[in-house]
This record gives sequence, C-alpha cells and structure tokens, in this order.
Amino acid sequence: MTDLSYDKSIHLKELIPQSAIDEIEIWIKKYPPERKRPPIMPALKVVQEHNGNYLSTEMMQAVAEYLDVPHIAVYEVATFYTMFNLEKMGKHILSVCTNISCSLRGSDKVIEHLESRLNIKLGETTKDELFTIKEVECMAACGGAPMLEVDKVYHENLTTEKIDQILSDIASIDMKDFQKEKAGSEDQKKNEETRKSSAVTKIKDKSKGSANSKTKAKVKSETKPESEDESKMSSLERAMNREAGDE
Repeated sequence: MTDLSYDKSIHLKELIPQSAIDEIEIWIKKYPPERKRPPIMPALKVVQEHNGNYLSTEMMQAVAEYLDVPHIAVYEVATFYTMFNLEKMGKHILSVCTNISCSLRGSDKVIEHLESRLNIKLGETTKDELFTIKEVECMAACGGAPMLEVDKVYHENLTTEKIDQILSDIASIDMKDFQKEKAGSEDQKKNEETRKSSAVTKIKDKSKGSANSKTKAKVKSETKPESEDESKMSSLERAMNREAGDE
C-alpha cells in the first residue's frame, strides 16, 4: 500500500461474508501474483452486491487493502464505470441507457414514464427504498433500443406497456418474498413461544416435585419411630381391645 492516510484498521473479511471473500479469491487466482489490479473490478462488483447496491469509501478502502493496491486505483475504477454506485440505492436499480441509439429511439420517454409511475425523478429513490432510476451509458444492446437493465436482466424495445409489466412483475416477486419472510418469521415466533412455554412448564414441574420432596422429608423427620416396647404394647392393647369387644 502506498496511501499514507489509509485506515489500516479496515479489513474486508470483517465487512462481507466468507462466501463473498471466496468469490473474490476465484478472480484473484485467474491472474499472475504480480498482477494485482485486474481483480479490482470483479472484487468491487462482489462487494457492492453484499453492501446494499452501493460502494462506501470504507468498502473501497477495504478492497484496496485486500488486493494490496493503492486506494486511488480502486477509486478510479469505481468512479469510471456507471455499474458502480457511490451512493445508497434502492433494492431494484432501473438503469436506463441514454446513449445515442437509445436516445434516438425514445429513452427520454422511458425515463418520463418511470418518473410518472414511481413518483420520483431521475437519480432518485422511492421512499420505500425499492426503486432507483439511474441513467447509464451504452450497455451494448443498441439493436434493442430503447432498453433498461434491472436485477441483471436486459429489457429491450421498451414501450409503456412493457415498462408497466416489468414494474408489476418486480412488485409481485417482492410481495411473495415478503409474505414468505413474514410466514417464516411467524413460524419462528410460534416455535420460540412453544419452546418458552415448554421450558416454563418444566420449571414448574421441577419446582413442584422439589416442593413435594421437601414436604415428605419434613413429615418423615417430624414422625418419631416407635421403640420396641411401644410397638409391643400397642399390639397388646389392640389384642385386649379385641377381646373386650368379643365379650
């Protein structure tokens, strides 16, 4: 590292899951050990996906530290390509191409319709943080202009009807995911309540059993054992009582 102001306390392994680190390692192994810069782009892509669709300064520094390259080298890549986001974005980023082919084919109308449907402007995010409208450069789909990309899927030859269907499909998937997550949360809550109820019952039973044991022990300790003479006398008295009753 050549950055004098670099915060060396930031480590990528502490910021993203091990599965993401393993994915970055796959890219690193594709290049000779001395070629440290080529994995920057795929590493940033992986990190962005695990950081809510955007790259913070902390994340970029962590990538630089992990790849052992200057921070500026990572920042150059992150700021050059529109596929990287340096601000917080919505869950679904609607990347609309406005380059020459798409522009000639009506990309401005696509943006206008999205703004109208989502009630936000280009570059903004909906209040529920589900959608962001983003302007991007050519995405190599000029034959299908106008086009947009969302959730790694290209949608070409766009019309207002197609745009409405795209938004409807995303909303439908999100609703199903929400319901599934909610059902799972409710099941987990029920299981937790059952577990707690079972634990309380066991504690009560144990407490009750302990109380009974103490009571029995107390009664036993308070009852004096009969001596041999008392035992014999008692038997004699019983016999005499029986004889008196016979008479």
